[in-house]
Amino acid sequence: MKLKHTVWLLILGLCFSRLHAQEPVKKDSISQEISDSIFLDKALLEDLKSMLDSMSRKISFFSVSVGAGYRLFSVKNNNFNAQQAINRIALTPSVFYFHKSGFGINAIAYLSSPEDRPEFYQYAFTPSYDYLGGKKISFGISYSYYLKEKDLRQYATPFNHELFVYIQTRKGWLRTGISAGWGTGSYSEISQADTLIFNIPRRLTDTTNIGLQDFSLTALVSHPFEWDEIFSSNDGISFIPQLMLVAGSQQYDIDSRKRLISNRKYRIVNRIYNSASTENTGFRIQSAAFAVNLSYYFGGFSISPGYFFSYYFPETDKHISNIFSVTAAYMF
Repeated sequence: MKLKHTVWLLILGLCFSRLHAQEPVKKDSISQEISDSIFLDKALLEDLKSMLDSMSRKISFFSVSVGAGYRLFSVKNNNFNAQQAINRIALTPSVFYFHKSGFGINAIAYLSSPEDRPEFYQYAFTPSYDYLGGKKISFGISYSYYLKEKDLRQYATPFNHELFVYIQTRKGWLRTGISAGWGTGSYSEISQADTLIFNIPRRLTDTTNIGLQDFSLTALVSHPFEWDEIFSSNDGISFIPQLMLVAGSQQYDIDSRKRLISNRKYRIVNRIYNSASTENTGFRIQSAAFAVNLSYYFGGFSISPGYFFSYYFPETDKHISNIFSVTAAYMF
């Protein structure tokens, strides 16, 4: 691939040098003129770089990465992560393959210490498609399926399936976009208490199974800042701040099962009480958010710290969420 790019660079440099020449040149001065054009004509260099970058995007690649931060539930959708009850650092090693057609597949493992020892508590498998070749817009869609360790389900995401789509403009100083996320899954809450009622020992067990559907719609505006050749000719920095307004809705299907066991003389009485209900928040404005992502790349290596701040509008005990993360990756 590097040889092909070098050939294109020489051909394009030759074409531009002939267009800018004031008089015919001899064969033995062609190489020098190409070199002078590349290193002295900044506009020509940018044109060539833009052309080669466009060509480079149409390649397949494989990458490995490891992330660390407070993203316990989802790598794609921070609106879901903002619903976390607690902040706990998780490591997320992953492997990703991207085909030049736009299709990709990602496998992620989540490692944390929910019970004072490092354990993998969930895994995610994410096929995706991204259209990045358009001059005016880019868009993509991804689906994530979550596998959870049975003994650690209470620490994992409540979602089993997650869908995420986005579309974003690529022209203008301010880039606008919209994204939508949908997740569905379930989780259980179990409580148990021993008590005395009329001097009879009783044990009350309450098992609540909650089915959850979550939909979020996010409007965003951003501006990318990019600098090339920071420390060498093969590195650069990308800095992207974003402002977001998030709307959405949640539905909870609650199935409660209460079991009352009485240890009476000569016998045990077991009574079960069931109840079911559905709660829906309705579609509403939920939060305003700010995110910033910084990436430094050198050849195939990159490191990307990020920060996500969210203020939740509806009445709740926790209005503010902060999510920090950093990811190191190598592409080859």
